[in-house]
Amino acid sequence: MKKAAIICALLTTVFLLACESTQEVASPVSMLNKNLERASVGGFGYKSSEVPSWEYDAWAKASAPLVQQTLTQVPEGYLLQVTGHTDSTGPEQAVGAKPGNIKISTDRAKGVYDSLKKQGITSDKLTYKGVGSSQLLDGVPGNDAKQRRVSFQVVPK
Repeated sequence: MKKAAIICALLTTVFLLACESTQEVASPVSMLNKNLERASVGGFGYKSSEVPSWEYDAWAKASAPLVQQTLTQVPEGYLLQVTGHTDSTGPEQAVGAKPGNIKISTDRAKGVYDSLKKQGITSDKLTYKGVGSSQLLDGVPGNDAKQRRVSFQVVPK
């Protein structure tokens, strides 16, 4: 009976050690992106790429230092991307006189990118991209104004 208890204890220990070693360890990039989730810029008007000054000023006080700090931690082979988003209203690509969500979101990202540069936040690891309505916020209707935002994420080059 003692042998069975010892064997059972050893197998339990080996199992627990094996489970511990297979747990996912958060990568530096995923930790940076988790921190950046709270740094988005909102308040864009419908189909507008103007960075609202009152919204940007509030954002700059609260989150620009986080963006600056993150730039110093971006690993080799990665970039900090300023990502523009739109709501799901309208076409993704330009149609006639309508610029399309990709253009609007790219202009939003570039507007925030340019504002960062004016504030002295520059780096060869800083870039921008518009994704239209392809990355909507979970739990928020697609046509909600909250979807019209700029977010930040560390992405591969």
